Parts: sequence; C-alpha cells; structure tokens
Amino acid sequence: MLSWLWEQIAALRLRWIKPQRVGIPVVSVGNLAVGGTGKTPLVMLLAEQFPGRRVAVLARGYRAKRGELNDEMQVIARRLPWVKLYQGKDRVRLAQQAEADGAELILLDDGFQHHRLFRDIDLVIVHANDWNDRCLPFGRLREPVSALHRADFVFAHEPVPCEAIGLETRVLEPKNYGPVGIFCGIGRPEKFRATVQSLGCEVVAELFVGDHRSISPSRLSRFAAEAARRGATSLLCTEKDFVKLPKISFPVHCIQIETVVTQRLDLWKKLLTHIEQILTQKA
Repeated sequence: MLSWLWEQIAALRLRWIKPQRVGIPVVSVGNLAVGGTGKTPLVMLLAEQFPGRRVAVLARGYRAKRGELNDEMQVIARRLPWVKLYQGKDRVRLAQQAEADGAELILLDDGFQHHRLFRDIDLVIVHANDWNDRCLPFGRLREPVSALHRADFVFAHEPVPCEAIGLETRVLEPKNYGPVGIFCGIGRPEKFRATVQSLGCEVVAELFVGDHRSISPSRLSRFAAEAARRGATSLLCTEKDFVKLPKISFPVHCIQIETVVTQRLDLWKKLLTHIEQILTQKA
C-alpha cells in the first residue's frame, strides 16, 4: 500500500508542476531507482561529445558541504575542467544563471524526477532488476517502470526488455594491486567490489558507508590498520571517495572508470545528432 501511495504522489507531482523553459537546450540524465546507477559517468560522456560547445552541468549537490561541490561534481571538475558546474536545489535558477553566463548546452544530472525545469531531451538509465522492483519504501524505485514512457532515450548497463543504448564501464589504467582493503560511500558498493576483484585483486577488508557519506580520518586510519593486519599493502576506493579523502599515512589509490557505449550505436548517433539539431535551432 505504501509503495502504491508513493506512485500516486509521484504521478500527482508530474501533473501539478508546470515546467519552466530557458533559451538553451537542456538534456536530462536520470533514472528510476535510488542509489548509484551511473548517471554522472553518462553526463561526463555526453559532455565530452561537444568539446567545441560551452557546456554547463546542473546538479542538486546531494550531501554537499556549505560552499563546496559534492563528491560527484568534484569528480566532473577533476575530469572535465572546461565544463561549468552549477549546484543547488533551485535548478531553474541555476539554468537561468548558466544561460546568462553564456552556456550553450545544459546537462541536468539526476533530472528525471525534477519537473520544474523543462528539458528538451530526457535520458534514463535502467538496470535489469528495475523491472521487477517496487517503489519506495519497500523497493528502490522512485517511479514505476511505466514512467519510462516519458523518456526519449533509455540506457542500460545490463540487458533489459526494451530498446536501450548499451553502456559499459571500463577501468582506466588497470593495475593488479595485490591484497587490498576497499572502502566507498556509493549506492551499490557490491559493484565496486566486483570491479576490484575483476582486476585480479584479493579483497581482504571492506568498509562501506552510505551513499555520498564521508569517512572520518580516525575511522579510515583504523580501517587501514585492520587491512594491513590482514595482509593489505594499500587501500582502494572510488573516484567519488578519493576527491574527499582525508589524509592518512597508508597508501590509498582510486579506481578510475570510464563509460562507453557498447550496443545500439545507431541510437547513440541519433541522440547526438538530435542534440546538435536543437543546438543549431536555438543558436
């Protein structure tokens, strides 16, 4: 019953809120489920397709400290320093500011459920287990799968029963670090563990905290000592964790990944062509 009520509230919000437009194209990257699903890597992949354009990325900045970018936005700043970043709850105001600053294209990170800002294209990432899941609070979905009818393009990391652009994450400069301790604050830590193990590393200790949460220096030092007692020679974390890493006296490395399109390249090219057409129309 509570999941059904969540669905009804989500549907009502969609009908009540009138989207506000800005004068430049807005491309939203979103998902159905809570937690990490690869939205930010897809945002970065899209930004890289338009190197000659002034691209702005808008995000709410979940769990950001006052006056600082949150972990995901810091990763974008680290990888794509030429992209302008705007963070805050009022995405309409941020979009207006980006337009005033001369942006030509806005990429809205985690925007599928944000209805106040009009978007020209809605991209949604789905996972295979989304199809049999329920809405919050008993499942992980923020909206039912039927909401995909609003999406212009669907992306998937695993096979899904719909026409989708296939994505794959690949490790940049893979190395075998030997026995390691791993830690992260992401939505799906089991995927990080699998990535580390796929590199041939033996995971001897783990420390997982909630999505976007930081680990204090004292707690990380205690974990490093425990990992060392179990034979670890270093710690591994995600890039999201590395950008907010406290200083400790034990070696820490981050696993950098990139997202690539592996299936339905025809749809991917169609999407890029569509974005270029909108850019030309609104120029």
